Amino acid sequence: MPIIIDKPEAKFLVRLADTELVLAQRLCEMCSNGPFLEEDIALSNIALDLIGRAEQLYLLVAEVEGKGLSADDYAYRRNEREYFSMKLVELPNTDFAWVIVRQYLHDVYMQELFSQLQKSEIQKLSGLAEKVLKEIRYSLIHAHDWMQRLGIGTPESNQRTQNALNHFYKYVHEMFAFDQLDGKFIPDTQSLEKIWLSAVALTLSESNLQQPEIRKIYQHDYRNGFHTEYLGHLLSEMQFLPRAYPDAKW
Repeated sequence: MPIIIDKPEAKFLVRLADTELVLAQRLCEMCSNGPFLEEDIALSNIALDLIGRAEQLYLLVAEVEGKGLSADDYAYRRNEREYFSMKLVELPNTDFAWVIVRQYLHDVYMQELFSQLQKSEIQKLSGLAEKVLKEIRYSLIHAHDWMQRLGIGTPESNQRTQNALNHFYKYVHEMFAFDQLDGKFIPDTQSLEKIWLSAVALTLSESNLQQPEIRKIYQHDYRNGFHTEYLGHLLSEMQFLPRAYPDAKW
């Protein structure tokens, strides 16, 4: 049976939860595949933070919906079209530069978004925002440091990072194509976009990287359950165990 989310508040929360969980799954794929041990541990820790953040958001979704479903039900028992994650976080780990660029663009966005959500009228969301901002800042410092190291490192690291940037920018417009639901729960959507653009431009300048043009390309919005070809494959792997063994316990 499809899991339908009805209440506006829950619909907004599940967008955040899905985005964080899908990115966590991508980072988990880097476990044992990092360039060296310390980086392997750092990426794994960031993935764990994302999973914890997603779980807290799914718990809020379950509470708001009040249908007797658990956080696990929302995470592991919905199909691709019932997911609302940003396309940006669904893209595969083509190489280390892609992992870093994706993480950096996401972290700048989430830092400003959760900063605004500290003022949310949803008391539990404002409390959660205050708590997770520390995690996001740590992740952002890590990604920002790598952006500079790769950008001004060698001609090859610069070129690979620029290639990743050029590709991910195809999905930037969608991040800021806010709808009425976003406008209801995000205090200042215009400020979010301006701060993101300003912060990213500064980092790219410091890193000897060229800022690609943000272009609107025709694609259905993730807010309506439309995704890249990669999400279905990711979910099939992530959801295999709970779907094959629905009564399994940790």
